Amino acid sequence: MGVSGTECGFDAARLRAARTAAGASAARIMRVTGVSERAVSFYLAGSRVPRPEHLVLLAAAVGVAPADLCVVDQERLAHLRVFTGRSRVRMATVLGMAEATYRELENTGHRGRAARARYDPDQDRTLPWQEWAAPLFGVTPERLAPAEQRTREHCRAERERRWARMDERDRARVAAVEVAGRQTRAILHPEG
Repeated sequence: MGVSGTECGFDAARLRAARTAAGASAARIMRVTGVSERAVSFYLAGSRVPRPEHLVLLAAAVGVAPADLCVVDQERLAHLRVFTGRSRVRMATVLGMAEATYRELENTGHRGRAARARYDPDQDRTLPWQEWAAPLFGVTPERLAPAEQRTREHCRAERERRWARMDERDRARVAAVEVAGRQTRAILHPEG
């Protein structure tokens, strides 16, 4: 599992390459980020995944964007949040919604009422979700929309995988009960 309960795709090899390109020592990264030297060495070794706020600091220390330290095939809302350096709680606050509402959005891609169009008094118009939320995720609306769609697709795929695993377990339970039933009948009715 990755950052804040999300697989962020952090890649220690990318951090090491960026560090080399920047000519930054582990001690310099420690000084710039305020992260302990031990934590920096864990991140460089790939034995730990940095929290979102540390990912942003590490990226800044080696002169790259946080996304450049990660390998992500299908960018979802959780990745965009992590690349901003925010926890779920902080992202919910920035978006002006309850943590549970944001968690639902990040996990399922379904917005609900709190993440719909909003009126902007400075522009004297109502802004659609992608337009007002994209800057808070540090991306363009054109990047936010597909991340939201991939979040929905990922949620559906995960749900289907969970159902398939439950079906397998249920079949195994049914088979075990049937075996136990045959054994019990064999004991109670040895001739049968």
